[in-house]
Amino acid sequence: MAKKSKVIDNRIQSSAHVIGAAKTHAEQVAERLAARAVSVQGAHTKATKEVFLVLLAYLTDTLGASAASLDEAEHRVLAERADDVGLREERDAAASDLVRSAVRIKSMVSDALGPEGLRSYGLEGDTPRAPRELVSHVQSVSKLMKKKPFLVTVEGVTFDSAAMAQTLDKKAETLDKALVTMQREEQELADEIGRREQQVLAWIEDHQGIADTLVGLFRLAGRKDLSERVRPTSRALTGEEVTPPVGTTSEDPSSGPVLG
Repeated sequence: MAKKSKVIDNRIQSSAHVIGAAKTHAEQVAERLAARAVSVQGAHTKATKEVFLVLLAYLTDTLGASAASLDEAEHRVLAERADDVGLREERDAAASDLVRSAVRIKSMVSDALGPEGLRSYGLEGDTPRAPRELVSHVQSVSKLMKKKPFLVTVEGVTFDSAAMAQTLDKKAETLDKALVTMQREEQELADEIGRREQQVLAWIEDHQGIADTLVGLFRLAGRKDLSERVRPTSRALTGEEVTPPVGTTSEDPSSGPVLG
């Protein structure tokens, strides 16, 4: 099965690390924010620790849902690509089988009718190898054989254009069906890729908005170290790098809460 896109996987990891930072330090950050609210609005402020915990939970849940949706979209793309492998093998096998038959029948026509026969039935030149061109070529040869049938015996060997046309029709039909199926699957893959790209855009909006919000909350709580760790860089948003995980340190040695 195809591997998950690196830039998609990096984005999902970045969200996981941002979520981990917020959840790990939620109690401390909420307590510090509530303390600041008291200092600014007084003891009766509605911005309590519980309110900030609810806000942090909302932010992490929203980012988690966005990352999960992106992961699901990527897995749908991978599933479509996996489906295509077997169908592509069937198409290639049908094409190879038809090429062999077309080349063999070309040789038989040459043995039966000579160069003039090759010209009469459109068999001059190389037999096409591209599947769609091959089907078109074989169908044209078959039509000519039905229009101008021949039954020739050369040195005890009988060459029957009707049997040749039947063989070509049957194998061309097999390849044509494989091509139609492959085309449908390719369109389904393109559709899934399009939906994944829409989800990427949605994730970028969610991740940047939530990470930026956490940057502000962490700074207000005196955790500038955390704010710098979860800050959404352009490379993290494009999936070129992963936002680093944040440890479990409960205090920022360089700063304390901003109380106003």
